[in-house]
Amino acid sequence: MHNGAQSGPNPGEITIIILVVAFVFGIAYNGFVAWLEKSGRDDGYTAFLVVGGVLTTLALAIPLIGLQPVLVVLLLFGCTGLPMIIGSVYRHTETRRIARENLQATLQEFSNGNPG
Repeated sequence: MHNGAQSGPNPGEITIIILVVAFVFGIAYNGFVAWLEKSGRDDGYTAFLVVGGVLTTLALAIPLIGLQPVLVVLLLFGCTGLPMIIGSVYRHTETRRIARENLQATLQEFSNGNPG
């Protein structure tokens, strides 16, 4: 027999739980990114770190606003973010390519006896 007692968290409690989880994730993710920066492992991967944070935020939004609105926002982020990711990867690889070419040219000069 149902006596009107509610079982499980109500929508307000769910929202608070999700906000706390999001905040704790933000602190932990910041620590992870700081470690990557300090160890030099973030070079060229900033766009992907942003994607990781955005995807986590969108996943946490599903219980609050529903899957369909989150998918629409995900599509919008894809439209605005994909060109940035492609550009970031291109710029990073181009910088590395130029650095390799410069290093090879410098080594070639030294091997030819012309150090500068």
